[in-house]
Amino acid sequence: MIRATAAALVVVGVLMAGCGGGNKPAAAMPTPTPGSPAAGPAAPAGNLAQLERLLRRRAAALAAGRPRAYAATAIGPQRDRDRETARNALGLGLRDVQLAVDSADVSGRIATLRVRSLYRVRGVRGRFGTARRVDARRTPVGWRVHRESSRRERHPWEVGRVQARRSRHFVVLAPRALELGALFAALEGGYARMGTVLRRPRLRRRYLVVVAQGTQAARSLTERIRGVESLAAISDTEVQEAGAARRVSAVLSQRLVVVWPPFSTLDADGQQRVVTHELTHAALAGVTSGRTPAWLIEGAALYVSEDRRADDAAQMPDATTLTRLSKPDAIARLSGDRQAAAYAYASAAAFYIVERFGRRRFLRLYNAFNDEGLPGRAGAEVTGRAVRRTLGISLRRLESDLGAWLRIS
Repeated sequence: MIRATAAALVVVGVLMAGCGGGNKPAAAMPTPTPGSPAAGPAAPAGNLAQLERLLRRRAAALAAGRPRAYAATAIGPQRDRDRETARNALGLGLRDVQLAVDSADVSGRIATLRVRSLYRVRGVRGRFGTARRVDARRTPVGWRVHRESSRRERHPWEVGRVQARRSRHFVVLAPRALELGALFAALEGGYARMGTVLRRPRLRRRYLVVVAQGTQAARSLTERIRGVESLAAISDTEVQEAGAARRVSAVLSQRLVVVWPPFSTLDADGQQRVVTHELTHAALAGVTSGRTPAWLIEGAALYVSEDRRADDAAQMPDATTLTRLSKPDAIARLSGDRQAAAYAYASAAAFYIVERFGRRRFLRLYNAFNDEGLPGRAGAEVTGRAVRRTLGISLRRLESDLGAWLRIS
Protein backbone atom coordinates (compact mmCIF):
# COMPACT_ATOMS: atom_id res chain seq x y z
CA MET A 1 0.00 0.00 0.00
CA ILE A 2 1.28 3.48 -0.76
CA ARG A 3 0.31 6.97 0.23
CA ALA A 4 1.44 10.07 -1.59
CA THR A 5 0.88 13.53 -0.14
CA ALA A 6 0.53 16.93 -1.73
CA ALA A 7 0.88 19.35 1.19
CA ALA A 8 2.01 19.46 4.78
CA LEU A 9 -1.13 20.07 6.82
CA VAL A 10 -4.10 19.34 4.59
CA VAL A 11 -3.19 16.88 1.89
CA VAL A 12 -4.66 14.57 -0.68
CA GLY A 13 -3.20 11.09 -0.74
CA VAL A 14 -3.60 7.92 -2.72
CA LEU A 15 -3.77 4.56 -0.99
CA MET A 16 -3.11 1.61 -3.22
CA ALA A 17 -2.59 -2.03 -2.43
CA GLY A 18 -2.08 -4.91 -4.82
CA CYS A 19 -2.20 -8.64 -4.27
CA GLY A 20 -0.54 -11.06 -6.62
CA GLY A 21 -2.11 -14.22 -7.88
CA GLY A 22 0.05 -16.34 -5.56
CA ASN A 23 2.12 -15.79 -2.44
CA LYS A 24 4.24 -12.97 -3.80
CA PRO A 25 2.29 -9.72 -4.17
CA ALA A 26 4.04 -7.33 -6.52
CA ALA A 27 5.29 -3.94 -5.48
CA ALA A 28 3.51 -0.63 -5.51
CA MET A 29 5.76 2.36 -6.06
CA PRO A 30 4.96 5.76 -4.58
CA THR A 31 4.41 8.75 -6.84
CA PRO A 32 3.51 12.30 -5.85
CA THR A 33 -0.18 13.06 -5.86
CA PRO A 34 -0.89 16.07 -8.07
CA GLY A 35 -1.41 19.19 -6.04
CA SER A 36 -2.00 22.69 -7.37
CA PRO A 37 -0.30 22.74 -10.77
CA ALA A 38 2.60 25.04 -11.41
CA ALA A 39 1.20 28.08 -13.12
CA GLY A 40 2.26 28.48 -16.72
CA PRO A 41 1.99 31.72 -18.68
CA ALA A 42 -1.41 33.25 -18.01
CA ALA A 43 -3.94 32.63 -20.76
CA PRO A 44 -5.88 35.67 -22.03
CA ALA A 45 -9.23 35.79 -20.26
CA GLY A 46 -11.24 35.53 -23.47
CA ASN A 47 -9.34 32.49 -24.72
CA LEU A 48 -9.51 30.74 -21.36
CA ALA A 49 -13.27 31.28 -21.12
CA GLN A 50 -13.70 29.86 -24.62
CA LEU A 51 -11.53 26.85 -23.84
CA GLU A 52 -13.45 26.14 -20.65
CA ARG A 53 -16.75 26.29 -22.56
CA LEU A 54 -15.30 23.85 -25.11
CA LEU A 55 -14.39 21.40 -22.35
CA ARG A 56 -17.81 21.75 -20.73
CA ARG A 57 -19.45 20.85 -24.04
CA ARG A 58 -17.09 17.96 -24.41
CA ALA A 59 -17.82 16.61 -20.93
CA ALA A 60 -21.59 17.05 -21.35
CA ALA A 61 -21.56 15.11 -24.64
CA LEU A 62 -19.71 12.19 -23.05
CA ALA A 63 -22.06 12.08 -20.06
CA ALA A 64 -25.12 12.23 -22.33
CA GLY A 65 -23.87 9.40 -24.54
CA ARG A 66 -23.59 11.49 -27.72
CA PRO A 67 -20.54 10.28 -29.68
CA ARG A 68 -21.06 12.66 -32.61
CA ALA A 69 -21.34 15.71 -30.35
CA TYR A 70 -18.28 14.57 -28.41
CA ALA A 71 -16.23 14.14 -31.59
CA ALA A 72 -17.43 17.54 -32.84
CA THR A 73 -15.35 19.22 -30.13
CA ALA A 74 -12.15 17.91 -31.78
CA ILE A 75 -10.30 18.10 -35.07
CA GLY A 76 -8.06 15.78 -37.07
CA PRO A 77 -7.40 12.18 -35.93
CA GLN A 78 -8.67 13.07 -32.47
CA ARG A 79 -12.23 13.11 -33.86
CA ASP A 80 -12.07 9.42 -34.74
CA ARG A 81 -10.55 8.55 -31.36
CA ASP A 82 -13.27 10.57 -29.62
CA ARG A 83 -16.05 8.89 -31.55
CA GLU A 84 -14.78 5.44 -30.57
CA THR A 85 -14.19 6.46 -26.95
CA ALA A 86 -17.69 7.89 -26.56
CA ARG A 87 -19.24 4.77 -28.10
CA ASN A 88 -17.30 2.62 -25.63
CA ALA A 89 -18.76 4.66 -22.77
CA LEU A 90 -22.40 4.21 -23.78
CA GLY A 91 -24.57 2.66 -21.09
CA LEU A 92 -22.05 2.90 -18.26
CA GLY A 93 -24.12 5.23 -16.11
CA LEU A 94 -21.58 8.05 -16.14
CA ARG A 95 -22.62 11.29 -14.45
CA ASP A 96 -21.09 14.59 -13.35
CA VAL A 97 -18.43 14.30 -16.03
CA GLN A 98 -16.05 17.25 -15.84
CA LEU A 99 -12.90 18.44 -17.56
CA ALA A 100 -11.45 20.92 -15.05
CA VAL A 101 -8.61 23.18 -16.22
CA ASP A 102 -5.71 23.29 -13.79
CA SER A 103 -3.44 25.43 -15.96
CA ALA A 104 -3.42 26.86 -19.46
CA ASP A 105 -0.69 28.12 -21.78
CA VAL A 106 -2.01 29.94 -24.85
CA SER A 107 0.29 31.11 -27.62
CA GLY A 108 -1.49 32.48 -30.65
CA ARG A 109 -3.71 29.77 -32.09
CA ILE A 110 -2.24 26.99 -29.93
CA ALA A 111 -3.20 26.14 -26.36
CA THR A 112 -1.79 23.56 -23.97
CA LEU A 113 -3.99 22.70 -21.01
CA ARG A 114 -3.43 20.62 -17.90
CA VAL A 115 -6.79 19.12 -17.10
CA ARG A 116 -8.38 16.89 -14.47
CA SER A 117 -10.79 14.47 -16.17
CA LEU A 118 -13.44 13.57 -13.55
CA TYR A 119 -16.55 11.39 -13.47
CA ARG A 120 -18.99 9.59 -11.22
CA VAL A 121 -20.82 6.31 -11.76
CA ARG A 122 -24.50 5.92 -10.96
CA GLY A 123 -25.00 4.13 -7.66
CA VAL A 124 -21.40 4.53 -6.43
CA ARG A 125 -20.14 7.14 -3.97
CA GLY A 126 -17.13 9.23 -4.91
CA ARG A 127 -15.65 10.87 -7.96
CA PHE A 128 -12.91 9.29 -10.03
CA GLY A 129 -10.38 11.19 -12.07
CA THR A 130 -7.06 11.41 -13.82
CA ALA A 131 -4.68 14.15 -14.98
CA ARG A 132 -4.61 14.95 -18.69
CA ARG A 133 -2.85 17.11 -21.21
CA VAL A 134 -5.14 18.69 -23.79
CA ASP A 135 -3.68 20.38 -26.87
CA ALA A 136 -6.16 22.70 -28.57
CA ARG A 137 -6.17 24.70 -31.81
CA ARG A 138 -8.16 27.80 -32.67
CA THR A 139 -10.08 27.23 -35.89
CA PRO A 140 -12.44 29.49 -37.89
CA VAL A 141 -15.33 28.05 -35.85
CA GLY A 142 -13.59 28.35 -32.49
CA TRP A 143 -11.26 26.32 -30.29
CA ARG A 144 -11.13 22.56 -30.86
CA VAL A 145 -9.21 19.72 -29.20
CA HIS A 146 -6.27 18.64 -31.34
CA ARG A 147 -5.05 15.97 -28.96
CA GLU A 148 -5.97 14.67 -25.51
CA SER A 149 -3.28 12.49 -23.99
CA SER A 150 -2.55 10.59 -20.80
CA ARG A 151 0.54 8.43 -20.54
CA ARG A 152 -1.13 6.16 -17.99
CA GLU A 153 -4.22 6.16 -15.77
CA ARG A 154 -6.69 6.08 -18.63
CA HIS A 155 -10.43 5.67 -18.14
CA PRO A 156 -11.82 2.15 -18.67
CA TRP A 157 -13.76 3.12 -21.81
CA GLU A 158 -10.60 4.58 -23.32
CA VAL A 159 -8.91 1.19 -23.12
CA GLY A 160 -11.71 -0.66 -24.95
CA ARG A 161 -15.43 -1.38 -25.12
CA VAL A 162 -16.77 -2.10 -21.64
CA GLN A 163 -20.11 -2.90 -20.12
CA ALA A 164 -21.52 -2.02 -16.70
CA ARG A 165 -22.79 -5.00 -14.73
CA ARG A 166 -24.21 -4.75 -11.25
CA SER A 167 -24.69 -6.85 -8.15
CA ARG A 168 -25.95 -5.88 -4.73
CA HIS A 169 -22.71 -4.24 -3.60
CA PHE A 170 -20.68 -3.71 -6.77
CA VAL A 171 -20.76 -1.99 -10.14
CA VAL A 172 -18.31 -3.74 -12.45
CA LEU A 173 -16.96 -2.14 -15.63
CA ALA A 174 -15.55 -4.97 -17.71
CA PRO A 175 -15.02 -6.02 -21.34
CA ARG A 176 -18.25 -7.42 -22.74
CA ALA A 177 -16.81 -10.81 -23.65
CA LEU A 178 -15.77 -11.78 -20.11
CA GLU A 179 -17.84 -14.20 -18.05
CA LEU A 180 -17.97 -12.63 -14.60
CA GLY A 181 -19.96 -15.13 -12.56
CA ALA A 182 -16.92 -16.21 -10.54
CA LEU A 183 -15.86 -12.59 -9.99
CA PHE A 184 -19.27 -11.59 -8.62
CA ALA A 185 -19.27 -14.64 -6.35
CA ALA A 186 -15.84 -13.66 -5.01
CA LEU A 187 -16.83 -10.02 -4.59
CA GLU A 188 -20.04 -10.72 -2.70
CA GLY A 189 -18.36 -13.50 -0.69
CA GLY A 190 -15.57 -11.15 0.32
CA TYR A 191 -18.09 -8.47 1.24
CA ALA A 192 -19.96 -10.93 3.48
CA ARG A 193 -16.71 -12.08 5.09
CA MET A 194 -15.91 -8.49 5.98
CA GLY A 195 -19.22 -8.16 7.79
CA THR A 196 -18.41 -11.04 10.13
CA VAL A 197 -14.74 -10.28 10.87
CA LEU A 198 -14.35 -6.51 10.64
CA ARG A 199 -17.63 -4.94 11.66
CA ARG A 200 -16.14 -1.50 12.20
CA PRO A 201 -15.47 0.51 10.16
CA ARG A 202 -18.19 -0.59 7.79
CA LEU A 203 -17.87 -1.08 4.08
CA ARG A 204 -19.56 1.31 1.70
CA ARG A 205 -22.90 0.23 0.29
CA ARG A 206 -21.47 -0.21 -3.20
CA TYR A 207 -18.03 -0.14 -4.84
CA LEU A 208 -16.79 0.43 -8.35
CA VAL A 209 -14.76 -2.43 -9.82
CA VAL A 210 -12.80 -2.08 -13.07
CA VAL A 211 -11.64 -5.23 -14.84
CA ALA A 212 -8.48 -5.05 -16.96
CA GLN A 213 -8.34 -7.67 -19.70
CA GLY A 214 -4.65 -8.28 -20.16
CA THR A 215 -1.38 -6.82 -19.01
CA GLN A 216 -1.39 -3.83 -21.34
CA ALA A 217 -4.87 -2.81 -20.21
CA ALA A 218 -3.83 -3.06 -16.57
CA ARG A 219 -0.81 -0.86 -17.23
CA SER A 220 -2.99 1.70 -19.00
CA LEU A 221 -5.44 1.87 -16.10
CA THR A 222 -2.93 2.12 -13.25
CA GLU A 223 -0.28 4.80 -13.12
CA ARG A 224 0.99 4.30 -9.58
CA ILE A 225 1.52 0.53 -9.47
CA ARG A 226 4.61 -1.30 -10.62
CA GLY A 227 4.48 -4.90 -11.81
CA VAL A 228 0.74 -4.96 -12.54
CA GLU A 229 1.16 -7.99 -14.78
CA SER A 230 1.60 -10.18 -11.69
CA LEU A 231 -1.18 -8.60 -9.61
CA ALA A 232 -4.63 -10.11 -9.21
CA ALA A 233 -6.34 -7.03 -7.74
CA ILE A 234 -5.59 -3.48 -6.64
CA SER A 235 -7.40 -1.32 -4.09
CA ASP A 236 -7.28 2.33 -5.16
CA THR A 237 -8.45 4.93 -2.63
CA GLU A 238 -8.05 8.70 -2.70
CA VAL A 239 -8.14 10.36 0.71
CA GLN A 240 -7.68 13.76 2.30
CA GLU A 241 -5.41 13.98 5.35
CA ALA A 242 -5.03 16.61 8.04
CA GLY A 243 -2.92 17.31 11.10
CA ALA A 244 0.36 16.05 12.49
CA ALA A 245 -1.12 12.57 12.90
CA ARG A 246 -1.94 12.53 9.18
CA ARG A 247 -5.42 11.40 10.04
CA VAL A 248 -7.83 10.86 7.15
CA SER A 249 -10.43 13.62 7.16
CA ALA A 250 -12.27 12.46 4.03
CA VAL A 251 -12.34 9.45 1.70
CA LEU A 252 -12.83 10.99 -1.72
CA SER A 253 -13.15 7.90 -3.89
CA GLN A 254 -12.55 4.16 -3.86
CA ARG A 255 -12.39 1.51 -6.54
CA LEU A 256 -11.00 -1.97 -7.06
CA VAL A 257 -9.06 -2.89 -10.19
CA VAL A 258 -9.12 -6.60 -11.06
CA VAL A 259 -6.41 -7.85 -13.41
CA TRP A 260 -8.18 -10.62 -15.26
CA PRO A 261 -5.48 -13.07 -16.38
CA PRO A 262 -3.96 -13.70 -12.92
CA PHE A 263 -7.30 -13.36 -11.10
CA SER A 264 -9.14 -15.81 -13.35
CA THR A 265 -6.49 -18.51 -12.82
CA LEU A 266 -7.07 -18.61 -9.05
CA ASP A 267 -9.45 -21.13 -7.53
CA ALA A 268 -12.62 -19.91 -5.80
CA ASP A 269 -10.93 -19.68 -2.39
CA GLY A 270 -8.01 -17.76 -3.82
CA GLN A 271 -10.27 -15.29 -5.60
CA GLN A 272 -12.30 -14.61 -2.47
CA ARG A 273 -9.12 -14.23 -0.41
CA VAL A 274 -7.76 -11.61 -2.82
CA VAL A 275 -11.07 -9.72 -2.91
CA THR A 276 -11.37 -9.78 0.88
CA HIS A 277 -7.80 -8.49 1.21
CA GLU A 278 -8.50 -5.51 -1.04
CA LEU A 279 -11.88 -4.79 0.58
CA THR A 280 -10.12 -4.70 3.95
CA HIS A 281 -7.86 -1.96 2.65
CA ALA A 282 -10.93 -0.13 1.36
CA ALA A 283 -12.83 -0.47 4.64
CA LEU A 284 -9.85 0.65 6.74
CA ALA A 285 -8.85 3.54 4.47
CA GLY A 286 -10.73 6.08 6.57
CA VAL A 287 -8.87 5.06 9.74
CA THR A 288 -5.46 4.44 8.18
CA SER A 289 -3.21 7.26 9.29
CA GLY A 290 -0.35 8.33 7.07
CA ARG A 291 1.88 7.08 9.91
CA THR A 292 0.53 3.52 10.07
CA PRO A 293 3.40 1.07 9.46
CA ALA A 294 3.40 -1.16 6.39
CA TRP A 295 3.47 -4.38 8.42
CA LEU A 296 0.29 -3.38 10.23
CA ILE A 297 -1.54 -2.18 7.10
CA GLU A 298 -0.83 -5.38 5.22
CA GLY A 299 -1.07 -7.57 8.30
CA ALA A 300 -4.65 -6.43 8.89
CA ALA A 301 -5.67 -7.28 5.33
CA LEU A 302 -3.91 -10.65 5.48
CA TYR A 303 -5.59 -11.47 8.79
CA VAL A 304 -9.12 -10.54 7.68
CA SER A 305 -8.70 -12.50 4.44
CA GLU A 306 -7.52 -15.54 6.45
CA ASP A 307 -4.18 -15.52 4.63
CA ARG A 308 -2.00 -17.13 7.30
CA ARG A 309 1.70 -17.28 6.35
CA ALA A 310 3.39 -18.18 9.63
CA ASP A 311 5.13 -21.19 8.07
CA ASP A 312 6.67 -18.98 5.39
CA ALA A 313 7.65 -16.38 7.97
CA ALA A 314 9.42 -19.01 10.08
CA GLN A 315 11.78 -19.70 7.18
CA MET A 316 12.72 -16.06 6.67
CA PRO A 317 16.10 -14.52 7.41
CA ASP A 318 16.38 -12.46 10.58
CA ALA A 319 16.85 -9.31 8.48
CA THR A 320 13.07 -8.89 8.20
CA THR A 321 11.78 -7.12 11.33
CA LEU A 322 8.85 -4.97 12.37
CA THR A 323 11.30 -2.11 12.88
CA ARG A 324 12.46 -2.32 9.27
CA LEU A 325 8.85 -2.43 8.07
CA SER A 326 7.64 0.53 10.12
CA LYS A 327 7.52 3.07 7.31
CA PRO A 328 4.15 3.12 5.51
CA ASP A 329 5.81 2.34 2.17
CA ALA A 330 8.38 -0.13 3.50
CA ILE A 331 6.83 -3.17 1.82
CA ALA A 332 5.99 -1.28 -1.37
CA ARG A 333 9.67 -0.44 -1.85
CA LEU A 334 10.64 -4.13 -1.84
CA SER A 335 10.32 -6.63 -4.66
CA GLY A 336 10.59 -10.34 -5.39
CA ASP A 337 11.54 -12.68 -2.54
CA ARG A 338 12.22 -9.81 -0.13
CA GLN A 339 8.71 -8.48 -0.58
CA ALA A 340 7.20 -11.96 -0.26
CA ALA A 341 9.10 -12.37 3.01
CA ALA A 342 7.79 -9.03 4.25
CA TYR A 343 4.20 -10.00 3.50
CA ALA A 344 4.68 -13.32 5.29
CA TYR A 345 6.14 -11.54 8.32
CA ALA A 346 3.29 -9.02 8.36
CA SER A 347 0.79 -11.88 8.24
CA ALA A 348 2.53 -13.67 11.11
CA ALA A 349 2.63 -10.48 13.19
CA ALA A 350 -1.09 -9.86 12.75
CA PHE A 351 -2.13 -13.42 13.61
CA TYR A 352 0.23 -13.46 16.61
CA ILE A 353 -1.05 -10.16 18.02
CA VAL A 354 -4.68 -11.23 17.65
CA GLU A 355 -3.95 -14.61 19.22
CA ARG A 356 -2.06 -13.14 22.19
CA PHE A 357 -3.83 -9.81 22.79
CA GLY A 358 -7.20 -10.24 21.09
CA ARG A 359 -8.79 -8.66 18.04
CA ARG A 360 -9.99 -5.59 19.92
CA ARG A 361 -6.48 -4.58 21.02
CA PHE A 362 -5.16 -5.27 17.52
CA LEU A 363 -7.67 -2.74 16.16
CA ARG A 364 -6.77 -0.33 18.96
CA LEU A 365 -3.18 -0.54 17.76
CA TYR A 366 -4.30 0.17 14.21
CA ASN A 367 -6.23 3.24 15.35
CA ALA A 368 -3.52 4.53 17.70
CA PHE A 369 -1.65 6.31 14.90
CA ASN A 370 -4.61 8.68 14.40
CA ASP A 371 -4.09 10.16 17.88
CA GLU A 372 -2.58 13.66 17.81
CA GLY A 373 -1.33 12.94 21.32
CA LEU A 374 0.97 10.24 19.96
CA PRO A 375 4.03 12.26 18.89
CA GLY A 376 6.36 11.42 16.05
CA ARG A 377 6.56 11.04 12.30
CA ALA A 378 6.03 7.78 10.46
CA GLY A 379 8.67 5.21 11.34
CA ALA A 380 9.94 2.89 14.05
CA GLU A 381 9.85 5.49 16.84
CA VAL A 382 6.14 6.30 16.60
CA THR A 383 5.37 2.63 15.95
CA GLY A 384 7.15 1.73 19.18
CA ARG A 385 5.11 4.30 21.10
CA ALA A 386 1.85 2.95 19.66
CA VAL A 387 2.80 -0.65 20.48
CA ARG A 388 3.68 0.22 24.07
CA ARG A 389 0.51 2.27 24.53
CA THR A 390 -1.86 -0.44 23.24
CA LEU A 391 -0.07 -3.73 23.89
CA GLY A 392 1.98 -2.75 26.94
CA ILE A 393 5.34 -3.94 25.57
CA SER A 394 8.14 -2.44 23.50
CA LEU A 395 8.46 -2.93 19.76
CA ARG A 396 11.70 -4.84 20.31
CA ARG A 397 9.95 -7.15 22.80
CA LEU A 398 7.13 -7.69 20.34
CA GLU A 399 9.66 -8.72 17.69
CA SER A 400 11.38 -11.09 20.12
CA ASP A 401 8.11 -12.69 21.25
CA LEU A 402 6.96 -13.01 17.65
CA GLY A 403 10.19 -14.80 16.76
CA ALA A 404 9.74 -17.24 19.62
CA TRP A 405 6.14 -17.90 18.59
CA LEU A 406 7.21 -18.60 15.01
CA ARG A 407 9.77 -21.15 16.17
CA ILE A 408 7.15 -23.20 18.01
CA SER A 409 4.10 -22.60 15.83
